[in-house]
Amino acid sequence: MAVLHTLWSGMLTRADEDSGTDSSIVLIMNEAGGKPDLLHHTFPDTAQNDQEPGQANVYQITEDDIRAPLGESPLFSAEQLNDSSIRVGIRGDDAWRPEAVFVWGEQTDGRIMPLALTMDLDRPVTGHVLNGIVLSTDASEGKTSFALGRVRLGPASQRLERLILLLVTADEEDAGTDEKIELQIVTSDGRLVVNHVFGDTPQDDLERAQANFYIVPLDNRLDTPFSREELNDDSIRLRIQGDGSWLPERLFLFGTEDIGQPDLVVPLVHLPVWRLGVLSGEGAGVTLPLVPLISPAITKSY
Repeated sequence: MAVLHTLWSGMLTRADEDSGTDSSIVLIMNEAGGKPDLLHHTFPDTAQNDQEPGQANVYQITEDDIRAPLGESPLFSAEQLNDSSIRVGIRGDDAWRPEAVFVWGEQTDGRIMPLALTMDLDRPVTGHVLNGIVLSTDASEGKTSFALGRVRLGPASQRLERLILLLVTADEEDAGTDEKIELQIVTSDGRLVVNHVFGDTPQDDLERAQANFYIVPLDNRLDTPFSREELNDDSIRLRIQGDGSWLPERLFLFGTEDIGQPDLVVPLVHLPVWRLGVLSGEGAGVTLPLVPLISPAITKSY
């Protein structure tokens, strides 16, 4: 049985005043039946603007981090997780107001497994009405943790009506940019289904050492819903507009069904290490490699 050897977490803090926190955020994973936690990971300080108002974060949790609570205990599989297995908590009383949280993992068989995703915290998730959730160890301010909405891997035939782009700009001189980036997706039969320019947001867009978490509903006036099985190796291109340049450190692209709390997520691009060079306004951009097609046998509900 394939197990998860690396986990990733992307999160976005609300842009409202006082939504950010200096308290540590924790990711917790457990099984049903009163067993010890599979994972209890405190996110460390990084070069990113960690949990600052309006800012995104993308964190890697390595195999050593996963094993740490239980020493040499074996890694765990996605099949051990249920609808309330994945929680996000806080270790202090400096309140935090998240807007979106996404957790996914890499398996030992190479597959990318979406695990949990909550993008609208005013909607019911796993039986709880979150309604602008606030996390704090001070009971007068909020709760100490909340359960994320469990998601599963969508099949290649899944109709994709929304994109999620997560990225981190390299921590190098001149890696960041004030230019905008443009994502184009063309199907195997030549249909342009996505032509999206990422505009300015409250985040530190494409700044050195900073993360970005972009959610893109596909507008039927401009874009066309599509499926992974309609794409080929040349389908997804990314370029920078203007005369500037930009160097990512890592980049991930996923697709989901329509707006609201999703159930299915389809990995499209997964680049934990960016090896495609600098994006420059002098070039035509780069083709992003597709995540390999996934066998329908692993798309079952947990």
